[in-house]
Order: sequence, then C-alpha cells, then structure tokens
Amino acid sequence: NFNLVGNMKKSLLLLIVALLSFSATAQNSEKLTELINSKTATYGQVAYLYGVYSEKIDENASYEESFDVLKENFPLKKEISSSSPVTLSELSFICAKLADLKGGIFYTLFSNPHYAFKELQAKEILPENSDPSQKVNGRDVIAIFNGCLSQE
Repeated sequence: NFNLVGNMKKSLLLLIVALLSFSATAQNSEKLTELINSKTATYGQVAYLYGVYSEKIDENASYEESFDVLKENFPLKKEISSSSPVTLSELSFICAKLADLKGGIFYTLFSNPHYAFKELQAKEILPENSDPSQKVNGRDVIAIFNGCLSQE
C-alpha cells in the first residue's frame, strides 16, 4: 500500500462514503466491496469508478460496459481487456484525466501514462519509489483516485 500524505485516510473514507451514496443499489455496493477487497484491480473496476464519477455510465453498468466507455476515452492497447490487471502508470493517467489535473510542462505537452505517473509522484499522491508497471490493489485504486480528485 502507498504511504499517502496528511489527511488521505480521512479523505479516503469520505470518498468511499460518497461512492456508496451514489446509489442504494446492491450491485453498486457489491462492486465497491469487490474493488476494496481486490488484491489486483482490473481495468473493468477502474473503468467503473471512472464512468460513475464522470457520469458517463449508470452505476448499474457492468464492468464490460464501463470498460467500453474507458476505451472510447483512452488509447488502450488491444490486448487489454476488462479483466486485465491495471498498471500504476495507466491508473495514474486515467485518474489525472478524470480530475483534469494541471501538471508540469511535460505532462501538459505529452499527456500520457508516463508523465501522468511522474506528475502524481511530484504531487506526492504516489511515493517517489513507485514502479509504473506495478499492479495495484483495490484500496490503492481508491486512494489514488481520491488523491487526484482532491487536487481539483
């Protein structure tokens, strides 16, 4: 897990409560519980959070439907599927775009996963010693989303 700065634990709790309040549907709660308990988060799970927060999908959407929306908005490699494990650099890019994160010159000029990852490190959302190819667990996904969204 990442050592996040300051009030991240409190913010994380607030994000979880906010996400749970999006809907009282059992499916939404199940998806969030599943994400929180995931040892390795998938693109489908990340796409679901992205889609619900950006209001591009309904909270009852499946991971596949969510992933289709993600593919429409991000240039993903063809071999990536909804069930593929998400990497830290790709997660950084998705979160930075979702939060419309303002960054340094390289992120501004070359908006891509590599520079989004570097920008999240610079903003201390990710530790300096993070590996961009690292797979992340569900709690880290929520913490990173929260770190980006709190920058808005």
